[in-house]
Amino acid sequence: MLIPSIDLMGGKIVQLVQGRELALEFDDREAWIERFRHYPLVQVVDLDAALGTGNNRLLAEEIMRRLPCQVGGGLRTVGDAVRLFEAGARRVVFGSALFRNGRPDREFARSLAAALPREQLTFAIDARDDRIAVRGWRLLLDLTPSQAIPSLEEFCGAFLYTHIA
Repeated sequence: MLIPSIDLMGGKIVQLVQGRELALEFDDREAWIERFRHYPLVQVVDLDAALGTGNNRLLAEEIMRRLPCQVGGGLRTVGDAVRLFEAGARRVVFGSALFRNGRPDREFARSLAAALPREQLTFAIDARDDRIAVRGWRLLLDLTPSQAIPSLEEFCGAFLYTHIA
């Protein structure tokens, strides 16, 4: 399935190049909502939350009310996911929180799967040079996607892979 993405930063819809350089910035959310209204699922990523510099919660919630969304960026707890589901998310995306001390955190993944519908959990695997990148793509782990995915797959309904380069 093709899932278009809306990335949020500073209250705007943006596109970053490799998670660093601002390439595009839009204030007009209506155009993007209209553009993606026919897709069965749209991804919304709160980049400020992912980077720990704030959040775009209200904007994400507005988009979730109007489009079927999977939402990620800065999710760290079961409570974060529950709040998104209550706001209308169809799926939630966990990324960096799935890794602790450079390894997959199976206990955290297990706790997510125990508390939330597995089919509504998407685990993000972001990689540069075949190494998993976490914390807003700022930290590369000594771990490959092919090493991480088998240890996490029993706990989620889908993986979202981003090839950063």
